Amino acid sequence: MKKQILLSIAAAGMTGLMIMSNSAGPATSTGGNRTGAKGSTANCSTSGCHGTTSGVSARIWIDSAGTPVTQYTAGKTYNIKVVGQHASLTKWGFQFAAVSGTGSAQVQAGTFSGVSLPIANHTLSGLNIIEQSSVITAVSPADTFVKSFTWTAPASGVGNITLYLTVNAVNGNGSDDAGDGSANITKTLTLYTPPSSAVGTVNTDLTVTAYPNPVSGSSLNLRLGNNYGTYSISVYDVTGRLVSSESISSTVNGNATISTANWTPGLYKVAVANENSSQVISVVKQ
Repeated sequence: MKKQILLSIAAAGMTGLMIMSNSAGPATSTGGNRTGAKGSTANCSTSGCHGTTSGVSARIWIDSAGTPVTQYTAGKTYNIKVVGQHASLTKWGFQFAAVSGTGSAQVQAGTFSGVSLPIANHTLSGLNIIEQSSVITAVSPADTFVKSFTWTAPASGVGNITLYLTVNAVNGNGSDDAGDGSANITKTLTLYTPPSSAVGTVNTDLTVTAYPNPVSGSSLNLRLGNNYGTYSISVYDVTGRLVSSESISSTVNGNATISTANWTPGLYKVAVANENSSQVISVVKQ
């Protein structure tokens, strides 16, 4: 009888060890690749990983010297932030991958650097997987985690590159249960193609100013130098979340207006771009 009890305790201990083993990253345990890219066993919203609590969000922020990008230049290095958010869960884990190609033909795209504890770089199925090396505790605001590293694009263009991110928000009880939640997203980067020499006579200087700044009303005025034309405007909050995105046309004197009605008080990055250049400015909403 004592032997059976001891065996039961030992089995329970092993089960607990298996449950907790993914806290150091699924790539170091039986969890494997959960990003959704080639070689994935499943993503982390499926059975055997984490529960079904709703309200978990994931975001990928990629920029060059502070300017958000949706295209990449071969051989150029970019800053990447992975972001997770939930209203109450404060313990986090994640996996991230960058690949080119589709399906089983996907291959690693580029290289990672600036990876330091509590995150690590592992190789699975020929892909580099960036993930937590220990449980990440959210900080300021208490329901958000942000981790940063750098990514250098392939030395030659390889077409579209897909960034995969899966995040886990857990209650910290050491079990995979319904109190945990997860989210999975992808982001596609297209290869930047320089404009042809036919537009060489176009004024490519872009100087953006915003007023009033700080803004307290429902609209923000932008002065775009003396450039008339169409611009893409993307607004991001301090966690890298895309607040709004729109295309606007400036007046003949280079003025335009965007709505701030859905902005909550805080700091925002406003990215303004046309086909030739771009600029990011900081705006405060009171």
